[in-house]
Order: sequence, then structure tokens, then C-alpha cells
Amino acid sequence: MQLTLYAPDVTCDHCIASIRGAVETVDGATFVSGDPDAKSFVVEIATGAVVDQIAAATESEGYPLGDATAAAGDAASAVDPNWVPTYTVTATDKGADLNYSCPCGCTAGFALDRSVADQHAEGCCCGRQMLVAPADAEARLKTDLNGGDYRFDLQTVEMPWGQPMQAAIAIPVEA
Repeated sequence: MQLTLYAPDVTCDHCIASIRGAVETVDGATFVSGDPDAKSFVVEIATGAVVDQIAAATESEGYPLGDATAAAGDAASAVDPNWVPTYTVTATDKGADLNYSCPCGCTAGFALDRSVADQHAEGCCCGRQMLVAPADAEARLKTDLNGGDYRFDLQTVEMPWGQPMQAAIAIPVEA
């Protein structure tokens, strides 16, 4: 499970590098990414029990974790109505991976398998759903979701083999 943590004393990339080093000493935790501007970093954890160990490790490096309410305040960017994904396309043996940096802090995306005619949406931890298809990606995504309140982003992305494909993301709309 990926988790975004907040460290109010972070000011630069060196701080993030120090946090990375601290996280890497904790069994069951993997550093994923860091954002010095947001004073946050993302970790992959095996169980919730390692969060206390991460807190102790980062504090020993001079970066104590901040209050959960402060981190939750940064989550407002996760529902930014103007957010538009930027994709990274990587060729795979089966097709391509289309990834984007999600505002929730994780790297999300879609694994396109060219041998599967009717793939279904893949989701991010924050509720965003993504579908890639040669055509009608948004309509197919709406069918997969079967309702709900979403804003949709639709872009045409060129695959490594030269074919344009539609990438559709359903972004939950907060009430």
C-alpha cells in the first residue's frame, strides 16, 4: 500500500534524499518519491505497523513527521479541478505501460496488453480510474464505472509502435 507522509522540516531535494536513506533502513518500507515543495514523500509499506518505524527513522535524520491534519490539507491538490495528467509511455513485452504522476502522491497508470481485446479500467488509490483503447475510451470507461460523479480527461497518446490510442481518466468529483 502506498502512503503519503508529511515532514514539515523538508526544504529541498537533499532533505528528500536524507528521508529516502532513512526509509530504506526500515524493513517492510520502500521509498517511492518525494516532493520538497509539498514537504511530503510517498512510501510503499507492507503493513501499517512500519509507519512508527518510518517516523522514528526520519526523526533521527532530523525530519519528524508532521500532523496528519497538515498532510490532509495538502490532499486538496488531489482534487484540483484543473489537474491534467502528463503521460509517460514505456514499451513492454505485451504492449505498453502508460503512467502519470497522480496528485495523491503515487505513480498510477494502465498496463496495455495488446493481446486482450477488451481490457477494463485500472484504478489509483485515490479513486481515479484509467482506460486506454484505440477508440471510445471515455465511453468505455463510463460503462466500466457504472455511474458515480467524475470529471473526465481524454487525451490521444502515441504508442511505442506508432499507433495513436485514447487515454481516458475518470477523476472523482468531491461533493
